[in-house]
Amino acid sequence: MKQRTLWITRTAVLLALVLVAQFVGKLVPAGAVIAGPFSVSQLITGSLVNLMLAIAAGVVGLGSGVTVGVLSAILATLLGVGPIFPQITPLIALGNAILVAVLWGTFRAADRLRGGAELAARLGGVVLAAAVKCAFLWLTVPWMLGLIPEVKPQQAQMLTIMFSWPQAVTALTGGLLGLVVIPPLKKALKTGRTF
Repeated sequence: MKQRTLWITRTAVLLALVLVAQFVGKLVPAGAVIAGPFSVSQLITGSLVNLMLAIAAGVVGLGSGVTVGVLSAILATLLGVGPIFPQITPLIALGNAILVAVLWGTFRAADRLRGGAELAARLGGVVLAAAVKCAFLWLTVPWMLGLIPEVKPQQAQMLTIMFSWPQAVTALTGGLLGLVVIPPLKKALKTGRTF
């Protein structure tokens, strides 16, 4: 019973932090653009969300990460901080779940290694997870946008770019931050501190 309570608590905390990250990104002025429609807001929000997904995968487990990834996409849409067209919300949720699954699998494999091999496996996992999530969204979002009659060509072009290479950037950033944050979190859990 204690393990289940810890899992629920940790998952809820990570989900709450994801929602805070989504609102924090909205505080950045809309004109703060990095390249094309890729904005500072997307960089901050996406990186923080992916960081929480990496922590969930690396510390709490696969089920927690998938839960946080799916619920964060749904709640963002319901709270008005998600995509303009809610029809792409399931794709975002699935992209998050894919990222978590790849990170979880590669992190578990890396746990069996030591030294430089462990770090290389974790870095490889972050790169692979970012690439797979990016490819999935880059392929599926334009397809979904093509099925929505209300989408104007300019909106489709902007959203297609937002769900292409910027997804790799934010997933890589969040994953790399996760590699820094996860070891101390795991150590704190082993010494009896709670999270």
